[in-house]
Amino acid sequence: MKVVRAVIGKISSFLARASGIVVVLLCIGLVVSLLTSVFFRYIIGQALSWPEEISLILFTWLVLLAGSLGVHEEFHVRLTILTGRLPRSLRLILERLTTAAIGAFGIIMVYSGYDLVRRTAEHLTPTLRLSLDWLNYAAPVCGALICLHALAALVKPGKEI
Repeated sequence: MKVVRAVIGKISSFLARASGIVVVLLCIGLVVSLLTSVFFRYIIGQALSWPEEISLILFTWLVLLAGSLGVHEEFHVRLTILTGRLPRSLRLILERLTTAAIGAFGIIMVYSGYDLVRRTAEHLTPTLRLSLDWLNYAAPVCGALICLHALAALVKPGKEI
């Protein structure tokens, strides 16, 4: 069990680091895309439509990847008013249940996201004529990352909230 726990933890950590790098690159791309749009609209006087599509795709991936990273880093929002008053054993059980619920949400994202990808497989973006897969694959990919990070947290030995 320790070997499985270690392997899952290492895979989760590696993918979290890779996700963090991708999130930074997506932020840079998003800023460049938005600045290009603003520059052409207000300085040149010609509004471009393609930066909006690129920004939408980059923002979607950025938010969902950062959300999966939040599961790994455990920086999701939580209220501890009640849990702080519980005995340690109940706090650990509640933490595990919360992590399992987050993992279940990841499973729903994988299933629903894949269904969305399947249903929109032939669709293109209006301006650039890119496949909508570039946008829609964010849900199942990030859902899978959420599942992996939740699983890694569940197999990790218990700790305080």
